[in-house]
Amino acid sequence: MIPLYILGLLLRFGPQHGYQIKKLMEEQLEDFTQIKLPTVYYHLEKMENEGLITAYRDKQGARPEKTVYQITDSGGDKFKVLLMQTLDIKYRPHFEMDAAFYFSDHLDNKELSEGLKGHIGNLKKSLSIITQHRDETMKYIPDEYKTSACIIFDHHILHYQAELAWAEQSMNRIKEADYGENKSN
Repeated sequence: MIPLYILGLLLRFGPQHGYQIKKLMEEQLEDFTQIKLPTVYYHLEKMENEGLITAYRDKQGARPEKTVYQITDSGGDKFKVLLMQTLDIKYRPHFEMDAAFYFSDHLDNKELSEGLKGHIGNLKKSLSIITQHRDETMKYIPDEYKTSACIIFDHHILHYQAELAWAEQSMNRIKEADYGENKSN
């Protein structure tokens, strides 16, 4: 996915040096991607070797010389292919937390409840952050990008809300199970 984002950023913002690309990824994409920024330079080199981008050296004033990357025609074609592939992904989410419930015979309900409580707290914090970021960001996004930005923010917010509802429901089920066990004792 990193090549897709690099090519897209170069198309949208024009030629950039590596640090600028990393900064754009942090500022523009961090809400909906999980890119390890140190790998950006690896991908830039690989994409240059594949002819998807070109690199040239640029020196401005007394600053050190920097390598600037620019997308090629074949990079634009590759971007379109990669972008269309994102629309054809078979949705199958993976929830690592399910392993704790599958093997819950090795944990007691208190341990499961504590894990869920922490998960619920993290989800609420994440929801608050992304909602606040959406509200701040939408003020500054150019009109031509607002619909897409709303779609992306809504996608993530709805997933967090669904996960939060699941976690709270699971917490209640554990409490009910504890109540049933204590009542029968």
